[in-house]
Amino acid sequence: MQDKKLPVQITTENFEIISSGVVHLTEEEIKFKLGSLVIKYKFKRDLYKPRFVGEMVGNELVISLYNSDNQTGEGKIDPIEIGVLRGKPLFTTWFVNTIEHNLRLFSYTFMWKSE
Repeated sequence: MQDKKLPVQITTENFEIISSGVVHLTEEEIKFKLGSLVIKYKFKRDLYKPRFVGEMVGNELVISLYNSDNQTGEGKIDPIEIGVLRGKPLFTTWFVNTIEHNLRLFSYTFMWKSE
């Protein structure tokens, strides 16, 4: 008997999930490629409160996450639009649990608006 893959499609009332997962990190940066789009998340520290800043650097969207040092976690659960993929608006969410200085659980989701 052949092993057939069962495709999983995840949707909510408003979104179709493209990719979602958890990455265990020991570094200050993580990069995702979705088609021709490149999205980088960078972890930074300064003297201010936790926040995020997005900017285009060359052909990459860089989302800097400042002061994401909370063991119980913090992030952006409400989807934000970050670009266009295959002619559809692309949204993302993330949540970070920082265990120690550079030991993190990074949860992410990329999604389109449901039609």
